[in-house]
Amino acid sequence: MNTLTKTLITGVAAGLFASWIKSIAEPPLQKIGEEKFPPSDKELKLKGADVTNQPENMPPAVLANSVAEKISGHRLSKEETLASMKAIHYGLGTAIGVGYVLISERYAKISSCEGIAAGGIVWAMTHGSVVPAFGLQGKVGAMPKSWWVWEFGSHLIFGIALEQSRKVLNKIL
Repeated sequence: MNTLTKTLITGVAAGLFASWIKSIAEPPLQKIGEEKFPPSDKELKLKGADVTNQPENMPPAVLANSVAEKISGHRLSKEETLASMKAIHYGLGTAIGVGYVLISERYAKISSCEGIAAGGIVWAMTHGSVVPAFGLQGKVGAMPKSWWVWEFGSHLIFGIALEQSRKVLNKIL
């Protein structure tokens, strides 16, 4: 297998795995965050603030509905919204996985923090900047403290899962 093929397979697999782990980590982290920092009802209504009870209000779902309205003139059904949300979540995770593997194989220092830095950078490049700038999520400063626990925390977990799966895949491929 040539290097590019191995890199692409590793990136896709690591990105999918890390995205799956992130999606599993979010609800318990939200529960922990809300126990430590109880959000108000107003805060939970912000776009992107409540993954457990309002998944249709999460940034990928908001994006999918915005695109659907622009193209067809109507919103997606709840089922279509949730399916689109998952496609966007896993698609972006896969793209990030491929990019991470490409960069980390060229620059070894990238992976020296075992994925923690990568998770923080991914959060900063998405939920910390671009996602709120496009109106897909509430402004970072307005988000409840509990959001920081599960959103930022799940991105750190994503980065760790990305790096650890990259290492495992590099050994077996």
